[in-house]
Amino acid sequence: MAYEPKQAFHLPIEDFLKLELHLMESRPDAKPEAFVADLVRRWIAIDTQRLALRKNGPPMRGFQWKNVFLPEGTRLRTSYRHAAEFAKVVGDHIVSDEGARLTPSLFANRHTKGRNAWRFVWLRFPGDDYWSRATDCRRRFDDLAQTKTETTGAA
Repeated sequence: MAYEPKQAFHLPIEDFLKLELHLMESRPDAKPEAFVADLVRRWIAIDTQRLALRKNGPPMRGFQWKNVFLPEGTRLRTSYRHAAEFAKVVGDHIVSDEGARLTPSLFANRHTKGRNAWRFVWLRFPGDDYWSRATDCRRRFDDLAQTKTETTGAA
């Protein structure tokens, strides 16, 4: 194994012990140092992508859902009877974890019927840390469009 230079990183002892205990229970083969290093590498990759999206403007590929644009990489989540399901925008399509192409309505109604996708689908845009209900995103886009119309004086 090749030599890899390292830098000490200090955590509060209570946080380190919680991490170590959690890893012993959930991932017995994982060592805290390797786990934290992997976590930092993943965070840097995600944050770099998020900053690039902000700097370079909106991506060219994605799925247009009424007035809400879901850029490529957007995650979708819904649940039915306490079982969560996920999908992702890949290219110009919404693709389930099983690989099926879906519309938001089909995604929300895979195990039942009559559910309004705006109410039952949650979105996590690339670079975002939190999930947002689709209807809240729709409302924000409507408000933004309304504000833009008012400031430009267009009818």
